[in-house]
Amino acid sequence: MTRCVRLAAACLSGTIALLSPLAAIAGAIPYAIQRAERGFSVGIGYLNQNYTETAGGAVMDQETGSIPLASLAASSLSGDPQGGTYWRVEGRYAHGDTNYNGHFLNGAPAQTTTANTIVDVNGRVGFAYGLYRRMALIPYFSIGIHRWQRNVGNGQGAGGIEDYTNGNFGGGLLWEMALAPRVVLAVHAMGGFTFGAQITATDPVFIDSSTNTVYYARETKALGDRAYESGGVRATYLINRVWRTFLTVDVTHFGYGASSSTPIFSSNGAGQNGYYEPNSRTTEVLVLAGVGAHF
Repeated sequence: MTRCVRLAAACLSGTIALLSPLAAIAGAIPYAIQRAERGFSVGIGYLNQNYTETAGGAVMDQETGSIPLASLAASSLSGDPQGGTYWRVEGRYAHGDTNYNGHFLNGAPAQTTTANTIVDVNGRVGFAYGLYRRMALIPYFSIGIHRWQRNVGNGQGAGGIEDYTNGNFGGGLLWEMALAPRVVLAVHAMGGFTFGAQITATDPVFIDSSTNTVYYARETKALGDRAYESGGVRATYLINRVWRTFLTVDVTHFGYGASSSTPIFSSNGAGQNGYYEPNSRTTEVLVLAGVGAHF
């Protein structure tokens, strides 16, 4: 994790260093962009999820489908002609069913549905430059928390009800342009790493040899940290001096490394390798529409 922190910090520092000469030619941040970024906003939409677990190049199981999502955000952007601070905090909540193709807890193949609850909280802080009267360029630092509760076939999936959690951090760029007095287009891209990834799942831990009965327990296992990437576009229409409406499309991609294997003990004294969480990758496509109020 220390290496990941150093790499992310170096990427962000390098980006800011490359952009620092812009301060000499920076102009005032357009008022339309200020209004698009200042205030509170709420949105509704859907999250399309594509989650895949692999081992030895083979697909172990997969989740695909779209679920409803809601968001709440607050942000601010300085209007100082010499540039100014930018920050944004957003929380998202998604809940619904997706399609599952994998195995039940007893190892039998299964094609069923998964009940998903996904919660994301993300924050950004950066520095804004006004450019060419109609644009703004904002390098930023990003940090977030992701939690996914996965309930395959009412708890019958390979790990029962599984809880995934991880943090993410990195650096990015936000470019905005006032296409018209009331229309603002924003494009962002960021890259970084996950950290603290883990899973809590139901695993077999003991076998009674006399009855061939398998006993299960909830276990928490660390997962390997992987790259985290996100990008997207947002169009904002300023209805009046207070209200605005927006449409956002975002794509996020990240992965988890495999966990360790917990041994399964037996009443006859024998032991064997237990279940482990394989490598995985996730791609999420978010489509969100909403309204905001300027402050």
